[in-house]
Amino acid sequence: MPLKRDLLKEKLLDPRAYNTVFISIEDENKAKKEQMDILIELICDERHKVDRTQVLAFLKKEPKAADLLMTAISEATSENKKKLLTACWEADLDCTPNMDMFAEIVMKEDFPIAMEALTSIENMHGLISTTQAESLLNRIMEIYPAQADTPKGHLLADLIELLRKWQ
Repeated sequence: MPLKRDLLKEKLLDPRAYNTVFISIEDENKAKKEQMDILIELICDERHKVDRTQVLAFLKKEPKAADLLMTAISEATSENKKKLLTACWEADLDCTPNMDMFAEIVMKEDFPIAMEALTSIENMHGLISTTQAESLLNRIMEIYPAQADTPKGHLLADLIELLRKWQ
């Protein structure tokens, strides 16, 4: 197993993999899919827990790898999505450019996944525009009354409070 893990890390942690220019879009998509699969495996598979710190540090250092993580989150199964979201705040990534995606996850996913997305939002470094905050607030206010007395409603209330600070 260590050999496979080392090969996966080597493939993922190679900065050249993120700066390669592809002649064919198919080759580029295939390479990104492979990188995304490796990233998901290294973060989500318990067999690779030992390497998690190194992978998180790489995500923080390499913006294109962090972008790959955002794509992985949007395409992940529920089982992996929670671990990938956790990696965002554990790596101290600024996910502000993906605020809409994170807010959408808080609104639509089950409580444990929504909680990780909210934690990532709470740890965002940047600012969102007033227009974006208002748009998200309007969407949340539409669904909040039906969930107000549930644990998910508490997460939505926290998100509303955060968005109001950005207004």
